[in-house]
Amino acid sequence: MNTTNQTPENIRANLSVEEDLSGRTFLVVDDIKVNYLLIKAMLMKARAETLWAESGFQAIEMINSGKHFDAILMDYNMPGMDGFETTIQLKRLKPELPVISQSTYTDSKDFDRAVAPFDEYISKPIVYKELIVKLKQVLKT
Repeated sequence: MNTTNQTPENIRANLSVEEDLSGRTFLVVDDIKVNYLLIKAMLMKARAETLWAESGFQAIEMINSGKHFDAILMDYNMPGMDGFETTIQLKRLKPELPVISQSTYTDSKDFDRAVAPFDEYISKPIVYKELIVKLKQVLKT
């Protein structure tokens, strides 16, 4: 397979209209940097900007700073303040801001989505097309 034409510019040039998230900014809240880097790479392909908060506390600080985000991708299992509690606090600050839980735990039969504060769910490992579909759903585009 010839991969010489697989530069970032060529990949982006082949991006479908449905995948284009140009002008959108997403906050990824995850205590594991490699998880953030994976999502960042996927969203770069879709021409979106991403910022990273490595804790729930840092996410709240970033929201309070006034920076605009179109949606948040929230890890569920984090030390300190988990994604559930972080999302509850973020929704008090910005109830209209969509939050997508990105975890394996929220797929568990022990997790009650009916009382959870998340707007949408995506399972890890995250698949590019599913990520784009979920983001488009919460952005209502």
